[in-house]
Amino acid sequence: MSFYFIRDHELITTSHPPAEAQPLAQFGTSLLPPTITELHQSLREWGMLGKRPGPIVANRIWATPSGTLVVHFEAGLEPLPLLSVGMGMDLAAWLVLLDKAMETFVVIARARTVWSPNELANALVFINPLWLPPALVAQPPDNWERVAQATAVAIADGPLTGRPTNRHWQRETETRITRK
Repeated sequence: MSFYFIRDHELITTSHPPAEAQPLAQFGTSLLPPTITELHQSLREWGMLGKRPGPIVANRIWATPSGTLVVHFEAGLEPLPLLSVGMGMDLAAWLVLLDKAMETFVVIARARTVWSPNELANALVFINPLWLPPALVAQPPDNWERVAQATAVAIADGPLTGRPTNRHWQRETETRITRK
């Protein structure tokens, strides 16, 4: 078994996940919107390196608290080359997977800060059970239609300028210090 992740624009492989990494499903309520943004960026880096993480399903996807995507591969398997359709198929599964752990609005709003409307449109084609990994479709809740509708609205809204400031996600003690 191997774990792959990107550090400093380089694909890294290890026999164990990074110390702070845990399965995405274990983050629960500690998965905040700024982390979602960083996870989107981390997936984007896979595509920028011309690689795909393989099937995006819950038991393969790990993350660090800082938003590094870590992907588990069984022995003998490794990242695949990017498809001619780019990251569309992977992004579709990614949006559906994240939506199972976070509100749809947050998943798509944060996606808009990383992915262009054209990239989201490319993913929209694949947000349906025919293209999504069967294990992802079978995992509750049944959310692919909701993700497809929200993605379509985001595409119609056009490009988003700027990045979120995340000011409202600072720790309470940090907020108190800045108010004094």
